[in-house]
Amino acid sequence: IEKEKIEACGLVVHGPDIPVSYDRFRDRIMFPITDAKERVIAFGGRALSADVPAKYLNSPETDLFSKSYVLYNYAKARKACGRDESLIVAEGYMDVIALHAAGFENGVALLGTALTEAQIELAWRVGGEPTLCFDGDGAGVRAAYRSIDTALAGLKPGRSIRFALMPEGKDPDDLIAESGPEVFREILDEARPL
Repeated sequence: IEKEKIEACGLVVHGPDIPVSYDRFRDRIMFPITDAKERVIAFGGRALSADVPAKYLNSPETDLFSKSYVLYNYAKARKACGRDESLIVAEGYMDVIALHAAGFENGVALLGTALTEAQIELAWRVGGEPTLCFDGDGAGVRAAYRSIDTALAGLKPGRSIRFALMPEGKDPDDLIAESGPEVFREILDEARPL
């Protein structure tokens, strides 16, 4: 691939003050981010080391990728949804992978943003009542409250949101690994309406 294309899609960090371009996602697990037609439009990376300042890193914004308008795993999750099923919206890539492995193939994730109006619109295209499943910590609770404000503007008959409340300090990935899919299913079944 030509150097300019690699730079344009944000795979390397470059610029006039950087003498040698370097890999933006070095020492990270890579996750391809696709659009609604399953075309790769960006990448996400999770740090392999705990002492890295940014645990997660996404490609920079480009003409193809704006993280506020994308849900990770959207195309596959949309296909997996049954007639009366909606999306499960989690916070991270690892949550989506754990959900899928546990049989919840309708999981998507935000891309390091609070839920945006564009993302909730994507979720509503699949089903009228997506379940927001944020981490069971202070940041997750704050994200849930912000989501209420975001969703209010688009509410109408047949469109709402639900909240699956994770135990303190747990995210879907942790919970499924420690307690199994049955416990996660119980939390989904007890999801609270808006």
